[in-house]
Amino acid sequence: MHRLITLVLASCVLATAEAAERDPLESTIVVDLGWFFVSNDIRVRVDGETSDAIGTDVDFDDTFGVGDFDRLRAEALWRIAPRHVLRGMYFENHRSATRSLDREVVWGEHTFPVSASVNARTKLSVAQLSYEYAFLRRDNYELAGGIGVHLVDMGLDLAANLDAQGGSISGAVQEDARSDAPLPVLGLRGMWHLPNNFYLTGQVQYFHLQFDHYSGSLIDLKASLVWQFTDHVGIGVAYNDFGFRFDIEDRSNFDGRLRWDYGGAIAFASFMF
Repeated sequence: MHRLITLVLASCVLATAEAAERDPLESTIVVDLGWFFVSNDIRVRVDGETSDAIGTDVDFDDTFGVGDFDRLRAEALWRIAPRHVLRGMYFENHRSATRSLDREVVWGEHTFPVSASVNARTKLSVAQLSYEYAFLRRDNYELAGGIGVHLVDMGLDLAANLDAQGGSISGAVQEDARSDAPLPVLGLRGMWHLPNNFYLTGQVQYFHLQFDHYSGSLIDLKASLVWQFTDHVGIGVAYNDFGFRFDIEDRSNFDGRLRWDYGGAIAFASFMF
């Protein structure tokens, strides 16, 4: 992934060297590369797949110390025509922590007893692709509506060595919960050209589903401010808040309840051509 981002960045720099002056409202392609300073809040319950056991509601940060992280994040925009835009975003994070439990945790088919030393791992990859149509467009602003898909690949794993006196079994135990379903979203985005080559953008994406064994929602909010200090390059700051809520009864994959919120500041460079 890092090699791909480097190649994209190099291509942008070479292309902008010979391109006409661009700005975020007129550029054919915009690539944003930056650092995402993320605060996590993960609350999950994993029920038994082959039994009727109800899992323990777990706050991952409080229980295991798996919390905040900082990661590289890439976003891109392709303006196919003045009113038609494709947008994409990607970042990933894998974290782990080990902690001795101060309470019993029922996770899937296993029970992790008090004082067990448990290694917890979280895996999160988020990719987003959307199409937007600018229904209002002027020289200094545009408002666009869109439809897209979020690909959220998440995994939550617990592992421990349990003795015969505690837990549901003895020996090495590893239990994981995973979900990677694509989530369709509807969105709204606005961009405004401010004085001194500043550009303000606000966007929201939303999804809700209640079907068969699945119910839940997703909301993605972002605001950013970019200062374009050369013809093709700008620097910016942003804040992104993302959350999804799901109740799932899928005994072959993930059975339980998941509340995952993340958000934080983003510092990035923007390349326009």
